[in-house]
Order: sequence, then structure tokens, then C-alpha cells
Amino acid sequence: MKSLQQYASDDPHWSLEDFVQIVNALLPQYLPIQKAHSRVREEVSPRLVRHHTSLGAMDEPLKVGRYAVYTYRHLLQLLVVRRLMAQGYGASAIDTLTVSQGNEELEALLHGGAQLSVTPANPALGFLQQVQQRDKQFVARPPATISSPPASAEAWLRLTILPRLELHVREDFNFPKSPQERQNLVQLIAQKLFALLPSAKNRHEHTPD
Repeated sequence: MKSLQQYASDDPHWSLEDFVQIVNALLPQYLPIQKAHSRVREEVSPRLVRHHTSLGAMDEPLKVGRYAVYTYRHLLQLLVVRRLMAQGYGASAIDTLTVSQGNEELEALLHGGAQLSVTPANPALGFLQQVQQRDKQFVARPPATISSPPASAEAWLRLTILPRLELHVREDFNFPKSPQERQNLVQLIAQKLFALLPSAKNRHEHTPD
């Protein structure tokens, strides 16, 4: 079996079926030994690849005629996604993190150890790493200005920022403890919010008078 480095130099182009086989052959090397959830250890299937792509966690495959083609970058993205999920991150936390990183950053994530000690410039990833290193038992009380909905199996806190702009926080979210963590969180929220601006502008321009 080839190593990841050998695939990098080959500049491969795989069909979906071949891509899945390569992923399943390499994946065990990059999953944390003790932290990996049993479901994450299950083999990757073509359906799962399409699922991660639809969530925006992977680039769309290349098109060669009618066929989807996957590259080394797709391989890196999927390995990183599965590694992060094995460490306890949900798909919503990973979001588009892997498509926003270059190949070198993705490689660093794979080889950075179970604690993901790499410190990238992306504030989203920086915040994820800081959350990972905290005490898992710590749960801060939310500010008094946040109103909580009736208790449920998955309770969310609702904060009105501006008219027609709300922030929803699950009650078990680990709030930042240090000024730097708070700054990273603010940057992450701003990044996600401003990412909506082009689409919002397009909707406005196409709205009939």
C-alpha cells in the first residue's frame, strides 16, 4: 500500500469507488487510538463521501465527462474530517473548515498528533483546538440576558443580537474562559456571518420591486 506522501507526488485522479478504497486503507493510521468513536471507525462508503461533500466539508469532485473524479486534496479533506469526528467534533463544528485550508495545512492536521497541536491562522480552527484542550467537565453559566426555551432533550439558548438577527447556543456549550478565546470566538462568528453577505446581496438584487 502506498503512503500518503507517495499519493501526493503521484497527483492521482480516482473514481469514487477507487477513492473509497484508498481512504479506507489509509484511515486507520490517522485515527486517535483511544478517542475514536466506533461509528467513525466504520468503513467509508460512497454514500458517506457524497454526504460530507453535500455538507461542504469536501470540495466538489472534478468532472471528467459524466464521471466524478477525486484527487489527493479530496483524500486529505476526508481523512481530516474523519479524524476530527473521531476526536469528538460533530459535522456542524467542522463545517467548511477543511475546504478553507490549503493542502499543507491539511497535512499538518493529519500529522499534528491527537491533540492537533498545530496553530493555524484560521480563527475557526484555533478556537476548535482551544475548546479541545479545556476541561471537558467545565460548563459556564450563560449571561443573564440570554433567555432559555423550555427544557428538552437538546435545549438551546436564544440571544437576540439585532432585529432579525439571533444567536442560538446549546446549553452545554463550553464558553470561552480567556480574553484570547473570547476574541477567537468573536472572529469565528463574524467570519460565518460575513460569509453570508454575497448570497444575501444576490437575493436582494434579484428581488422584484
